Amino acid sequence: MYFESEHSNHDGYMAVGSVVMNRLTSGAYASSICGVVAQKRQFAPGVMTRTVSDLAEPDLDQVASEVLNGERHPEVKDAMFFHTEGLKFPYNNMHYVAVAGGNAFYEKRGLDGALETPAPLPGYEVAMNYVTTNAVTTMPSPILLPTGNQIPIPTLDPTTTASISAVPTSTVAVPAPRPAIDGAAAHPVSFGRAGG
Repeated sequence: MYFESEHSNHDGYMAVGSVVMNRLTSGAYASSICGVVAQKRQFAPGVMTRTVSDLAEPDLDQVASEVLNGERHPEVKDAMFFHTEGLKFPYNNMHYVAVAGGNAFYEKRGLDGALETPAPLPGYEVAMNYVTTNAVTTMPSPILLPTGNQIPIPTLDPTTTASISAVPTSTVAVPAPRPAIDGAAAHPVSFGRAGG
């Protein structure tokens, strides 16, 4: 995120991080973050070994946590590609969606508008399925089943008796139906779409 966004800012880091996660979950690239980032001729040379400025580390750590927890740059969408802002290419399938951190981000789409690459999973899927956390333990837990002496068994008190009477001794309140619910079947409900 740091080297590809020209040491820019939160917005630039988030955009590059979104592309990395889109590639990870598309199934068309490596199955790990390091595998995606280290793929030859895809990201800046040496990104796995170069040193990051100490001043940038707090913001990078924050963005990395946000991306791993499912947050994405709002404009990057399904983009898995970007190049330096201002460059021009003659290809018809480059559908630009965002500019951030000195880069122009694009999706590859056909003439019919359909994605030419497998669509990435939504951010929440990454947070749930791809990211491991230190808080989760993977050690097996024993299954605890109660033993016979731990289950309370009720016993009858021989001094008490029970009787059943045909005459009710108390009243039961029966709620009346709400008019709005009863009439709902007779009146179709429609929902307008907000914002056009």
